[in-house]
Amino acid sequence: MTHFAFLGTSGAIPSPSRDTTSLVFVASEGAVLVDCGGSPVQKLRRAGVDPLALAYAIVTHLHPDHAYGLPALVQNLILLERETPLVVLCRPEHVEPLESLLKLFGVWARPGMFPLWVRATGPGQGAHAFDLGPLAVRTSPVEHGSMPNFAVRVDVETRGVVYSSDTKPCDAVVALARGADTLIHEATFPDRDRGRFGVHSTAGEAGAIAARAGVRRLILAHIEADYHDELEAMADEARKRFGGIVEIAREFVPYPL
Repeated sequence: MTHFAFLGTSGAIPSPSRDTTSLVFVASEGAVLVDCGGSPVQKLRRAGVDPLALAYAIVTHLHPDHAYGLPALVQNLILLERETPLVVLCRPEHVEPLESLLKLFGVWARPGMFPLWVRATGPGQGAHAFDLGPLAVRTSPVEHGSMPNFAVRVDVETRGVVYSSDTKPCDAVVALARGADTLIHEATFPDRDRGRFGVHSTAGEAGAIAARAGVRRLILAHIEADYHDELEAMADEARKRFGGIVEIAREFVPYPL
């Protein structure tokens, strides 16, 4: 079944029930990991995805909660005796830092290991990244303060899913999500704490972006651990500004595409 699943749904600090946000898209031709928190192989297995099926790993930006699991992923794939190539996609500015990170942990160009490439995608609006079977992947830069970052859109025939990554409300996400079925938007804070960190969005702001984009469904993710006991209230804040379906992201549950 072609689907996506969340491997984590929290903000930068995990809670006992939710780890930092990442997700995987799965087709019969392979899988695409989007962002890479801790213990990615364990989480892929919990989601029912064979880690050796990964064809691409996308790192949207270099904040630790989105990238720190990459060396562990590569080391585990080496130990699992992977032979097929893995492509890591990122912003052009992040190719060299990610290669340096992998070198630091001794998992870059190790003799006998599988082919591993770190390649740039974008940075233009709606830039085509790659196709994997029925999955067509595009990226667009978003506004995340001084940290270069991009959102990701995955289309399967007429159904599109957009992942905002970390961003304050911005037109780029609206443009990328137009015509999509589902928008996965960060909702780091409830509306009462708007501006706690100026480079993130509240649940209500996520609802407003979904309404402007005209999507059918909004899934809230990247919710800070401080608020994991008020998730339904945050969904209600989004519903005040968006008339479609609003859900809180669920980890390790397959969402059909």
